Amino acid sequence: MEHGSRVLAAALPGFHALTPSAPGTGFAVGILAQWVAVGFDDKGTLAEILERFERDRVVDLPLKEYVQVRLAQAGLYAQQENAPAALKHLDFILAISNDLANPKVVSLANFWKARALRQAGEYDSALQFAQKAREVAAAIPMPKLAAVIQTQESWLLFQKGSTKEAVRALQEAEAALKDSDDYITLGNIQSTYGRIARREGRYEHAIQYFEASLDLFRHRPSLEGHYARSLANIARAKRLLAAEWRRRIDADLEQRQRGEAGSSAGKAGELERMRQLLEEAQAELTEAGEIYRRFPSHHGSGNVQIGFSEIYLDAGYLDKAEQAASIAFELGMAKTDYLLMCRARIAQAMIDNARYEEQISGTEEPGRFAQLAYDCAREAVDFAEHTQSRRILARAYTCQGLVLMNGFFNDQELARSSADRAEEYLSVDRHGSLWNDLQSLKQKIVRESKLDPNLRAWSQGLVDGKSLQTVVEEFEAFLVSKVWERENRKVSRVAQRLSVSPKKVRRLLRRLGLVAEREEAPEIHEETF
Repeated sequence: MEHGSRVLAAALPGFHALTPSAPGTGFAVGILAQWVAVGFDDKGTLAEILERFERDRVVDLPLKEYVQVRLAQAGLYAQQENAPAALKHLDFILAISNDLANPKVVSLANFWKARALRQAGEYDSALQFAQKAREVAAAIPMPKLAAVIQTQESWLLFQKGSTKEAVRALQEAEAALKDSDDYITLGNIQSTYGRIARREGRYEHAIQYFEASLDLFRHRPSLEGHYARSLANIARAKRLLAAEWRRRIDADLEQRQRGEAGSSAGKAGELERMRQLLEEAQAELTEAGEIYRRFPSHHGSGNVQIGFSEIYLDAGYLDKAEQAASIAFELGMAKTDYLLMCRARIAQAMIDNARYEEQISGTEEPGRFAQLAYDCAREAVDFAEHTQSRRILARAYTCQGLVLMNGFFNDQELARSSADRAEEYLSVDRHGSLWNDLQSLKQKIVRESKLDPNLRAWSQGLVDGKSLQTVVEEFEAFLVSKVWERENRKVSRVAQRLSVSPKKVRRLLRRLGLVAEREEAPEIHEETF
């Protein structure tokens, strides 16, 4: 790869003089396009040639050369994140593939079509073309090209939930390329290992794989776009690891508040580690964003903004989170990137849901934020339905379910339906942060279904003709009973927690039939003294 790059760099001046009438023009353009696809920095030469050729009669080229020009145009459009235009050229090539007698071009056309479909979120279709491309490359035989294609195939298998097959394909590709200097493919292999580990909740392992991919992408400046992608992936893994630390800390705190076994030992260190992880994640996202400003990528820049939005949401900076999510959505809209638009709407739904739950309304009704959250969640589902990504579909339905379970809607039936749909899409992928989110949704539905019927009615504004005083008394009794259970059925502790008299606590518990007169004497005797 290094030797070929030096040879091609020395030949670049000659490419600028190419004309459609010059012998071998199509083959030269095709070769340049293939090298650009594997990370060669052509200084914009391919784009300049193809722009010039659009004004000339390239259709007069021999078919074998004309096909090479169409392949180059497809590669350039793919680089510009214009999947529909790339697919138009690739479909033409594949339509006449039987007449080409050039299996390498057929393999590349299938491979590049798989890549374009993957960018559009059409994973099932992309996998079929990737498999076809690998079969053709292996039959030529071109084992190195087949290994490169197998890396793409493994990523698609992983997206479909076939993790074991994906790992096996990665290992085979890695073995075939380990002695090469194809840093882009070797880096992508490590990055895919990292994505698999992250999805399985092995965040520290994921970070190690992403760091290994960074080491490989550093070999060539032209791979900065891939480098930025790995930075964003590391940042996401660190954010998820920090969230895991936060759950552990909260669980330990709750244990100690209930008087159960738990220790505060090491808590300060855990908080410091969590803060450090989030600071590192923000720094990596910032660096990735700077790279994307030099090497524009709508999808990459959008993922960076989603990363910032998620971190800000976790930290409670809702305005900053909203701003980042809005930028991501606009970037997705510019390229009709359904994956990015869906992720942005999910982020916005969770932000507005948090605003509702925290009653951050200013002069507006808090219900407005609940409705905004639902509108964003519904749009997220619509965008996800335009893709073949089971994960993004599961994430969108989980988001919708969580919004439906907030205090404004509290629609258990629709939320349960959303949870069931999400679980269908995760039928073979039941681990990691998304699976945990789905389990949280299902637990919330179960808890709400067991709620006191009065409380459920009140949450909907239904009082059944009762006076405010009656509703207040019923709610007091309900609340006292729940605190009494949490405080190990100790009246004195309930009284202290709620700042009311023990006598009132006992009276409310008696009304609910939870204590009898004879059960009160010991505690009354102790309090008298």
